[in-house]
Amino acid sequence: MAQDHFHVESLEAFLDDLADAGFHPVPDSSRTRWTGPIHPAFAGLTTTTTMDVVIVPGWPFQPPAVFVQGLSSSHYTLNGLVCMWQDGDFSRQWTSLDGLFSRIEEWCEDARGGWADDSLEHDAYLNFQPKDGLVATIDVVGIGVHEGSWGEFAGLVNRNPFRVDVLPGRKRSANQLRGLWFHAGVLTTPPPRNLSEVSSCLQRSPRKGLQRALAERKRPEALLASGGVDLIVFCWKRRDRTNLLVMACRELNEEVEAIALQPGPTDEKSLLVRAGPDASALRDRSAVIFGAGALGGYAATTLAQSGIGSLRIVDGDVLLPENVVRHVAGHDKVGAPKVKAVQEIIANHAPWTEVTIFQEAPRTPGRIHELATGVDIAVDTTGSEALTYSLAMVAQDSGVPVVSGALYRGGGVARVQRQARPTDTPILQRGDLDRYPPIPPGDGTDEFAEQNLGCSAPANNAPPFAVQSCAALIAQVAIDALTERFDFDDEVIEVYRAVGGPPFDQLGRIAQLIK
Repeated sequence: MAQDHFHVESLEAFLDDLADAGFHPVPDSSRTRWTGPIHPAFAGLTTTTTMDVVIVPGWPFQPPAVFVQGLSSSHYTLNGLVCMWQDGDFSRQWTSLDGLFSRIEEWCEDARGGWADDSLEHDAYLNFQPKDGLVATIDVVGIGVHEGSWGEFAGLVNRNPFRVDVLPGRKRSANQLRGLWFHAGVLTTPPPRNLSEVSSCLQRSPRKGLQRALAERKRPEALLASGGVDLIVFCWKRRDRTNLLVMACRELNEEVEAIALQPGPTDEKSLLVRAGPDASALRDRSAVIFGAGALGGYAATTLAQSGIGSLRIVDGDVLLPENVVRHVAGHDKVGAPKVKAVQEIIANHAPWTEVTIFQEAPRTPGRIHELATGVDIAVDTTGSEALTYSLAMVAQDSGVPVVSGALYRGGGVARVQRQARPTDTPILQRGDLDRYPPIPPGDGTDEFAEQNLGCSAPANNAPPFAVQSCAALIAQVAIDALTERFDFDDEVIEVYRAVGGPPFDQLGRIAQLIK
């Protein structure tokens, strides 16, 4: 057992305490499964008198599993597992027997209270038996689900990658699956853990509809006539949220069995949960971003993923194979305009963002003004001093906030400038060398990977980590301005590699010396 754990001494101490509490190892379990008297906190939740504690590999970083039979609760599976810790829990409360028992008491108290402060949408999949890791993508609103009713949808198996896509409307072709959705309304019991419990959660009419479809599935001639059911989506309401189970049907011993699939909600609300705390504030905000290269591609994608409602992307170049090393787009986009490549990446990652593209390199004040009009912020990622100054001048006249970011000295230094509020010094007027220290000049050898001649642009030598760090900083400063927090100074400099004397000889962010 020692090779399965990281700290055998503390495990042995825990097992000694477990033995003192009346537990003994189950025969032939190699001391990994122990049975003993049930904790008093389970009184009233089950009639069983014993509980098992199973030591799983990875002690002390993995908690032991507790098994109790006869419970009816969420955070509990049909095989008796009491789910007491989330995966990755860092509390290590379980490393003492007192800590384990304390968590059991907390769990039982929550179970008696109906888990009032807990979201249970994941329990339905975790507790269902049997289940499969296959993902089923679904937009509940899109397929027409509404409370207290039931209806049909279609399913399609996607082979690469392997998943099931839930589609609106009825099955229309032989390569589609027939699905039925059911909305049980407010569910006061734990989510169903098998097909029979799904049926018992339904009212009379939808329950009969499900039973009829299951019976038809056993008749091959009915399947040919689009009878039966291949997929089931069971929905219920809890605290103003629609939760769901997605199940696939199969025949087992002349009966129909349901297998829970891993739900993959695709509705905007579900996707935006991981967009961060500013997503709701950014939904009605807009930006124009000049430059869709290495910096611009990542900055634009990050802004979109953070929840911004609309983006204009401006760049005149096409994507080349060598660009892909540092670009957000891959080799499958080579030959496409950079703006188009970034637009498609955003559509894949943040479909809520409306993207308008302009394949051009504006130079005149009039055109820059047109592109920057009607947005909440203009973002410059071109690294072109001419464009930066031109945009800053146009924006100063029109009042449009500006954030401009660039890398220097071969990616050794990132600088992000903001011109967005009355106290920000206009970018064209930053002559105070103490407050706005100039980037130390180099000899050119660290700036470029190769020194192209003539009209071709040289290849900047900034490493990918510097590009992504600078792009993230640009997006962060832009979001800070869009939300009007203004936690950042009007100029932020980060040093990724020492490039000269103070303050550029220390890694990290350079604080402004004068406020």
